[in-house]
Amino acid sequence: MRIFSFLKKFGKEKEIVSEKIEFSEIEKWLEKKRKENEAKEKEILVLVEDKIRNFNADLRTKIIILNDFDVESRKEEDRIKEIVSDSRAQYIEAVENSMGNLENLRETKFPDFSKRIDKIFFDFNKASFKNYERATILIGKEMANIKGGFKTFSKDLFEIFKDNEDIPELFQKIEFIKSKLNLLGPMDGSMKGISETIASLNGKINQRKKETQRLLNEIKRIKQSENYKNMLEEKEKISALKEESKDTIFALRQLLDFKALANFFHINEEQMNILKDHKEYFHANFEKDNGKMIMGLLDESKLNTNAILEKVNLIRAKIEEITNHEKNLKEDKTQNVSLRIKEVGLEIDNLKIEKFKEEKRDEKLKTSKEELISSLKQELSKMNVEVV
Repeated sequence: MRIFSFLKKFGKEKEIVSEKIEFSEIEKWLEKKRKENEAKEKEILVLVEDKIRNFNADLRTKIIILNDFDVESRKEEDRIKEIVSDSRAQYIEAVENSMGNLENLRETKFPDFSKRIDKIFFDFNKASFKNYERATILIGKEMANIKGGFKTFSKDLFEIFKDNEDIPELFQKIEFIKSKLNLLGPMDGSMKGISETIASLNGKINQRKKETQRLLNEIKRIKQSENYKNMLEEKEKISALKEESKDTIFALRQLLDFKALANFFHINEEQMNILKDHKEYFHANFEKDNGKMIMGLLDESKLNTNAILEKVNLIRAKIEEITNHEKNLKEDKTQNVSLRIKEVGLEIDNLKIEKFKEEKRDEKLKTSKEELISSLKQELSKMNVEVV
């Protein structure tokens, strides 16, 4: 017979006593409840062990009586007497095995204790059922007394465990709450780490901002220097010369008779391609070779004029002047500083993105922590404890 598989949650109402504790006291309160529950569990297990001793003592007396029953005195066939005697012996052996298993129980927890007893009774029932049926052919009362003893013992244990089934439930609740409470530590550690990371990122952002301001001051200082002013003047001269050169090249372009040149070179594909290219992109092609190619074509075709030569010489002189000015042009020291300002700006943007991600992580953790604390309070409220 299995005695613990049929336990149900019912029984008398227990008096409810409300408690109020601080959140910081939860762990201490849980430990106190665990110790109280352990003491209560130990008391019940001691009671059960005492029940087992009394049960076994009663069984030993009943076994003696069963053994003393004179099967041979019954007027039955020898074969039946033999079957009954063998069944009685095997039944007694099963009873004694169960008694030994019960005496050797050393479990300290309700669930383990109940499982072990459950198995002992199951194994006994399985091992003794047929022998009980066979032995009762001739032996009635003595066999029934032992079976009745098992029923009474089962009922007693059932009542004990039914009345105290809140003990394992409380252990489960305590462990469940403790497991949730233990999650707060890592959460606090993570949030502390995030806070430190954000502080570090803020420090780096401030450093980059200070560097940006320093670089802006450096540009301002450079622009106020004589060297920078001279460099700007040189740039302006070069720009003006380039514009003059451009205008002169355009004027030269207007002097050229591309139609006459084409008529002269129409049978030469290479020269025609050069002419076509110069006609479409005269300025770029002139600057590429300083006018050598177009001047060669003009000389070969006898279409060169003094006006053209004058313009070409003027352009070449301006180009040479531009080259000389560019050679003497000092480096614009603001360019490298401006490039560094852009780099620092990108670094600041990346640091801000990292900071934003950390802030989002922090928000999620704070939300999770609030939900966990709310859940803890709800679980404790089920135990009639209010966290204040």
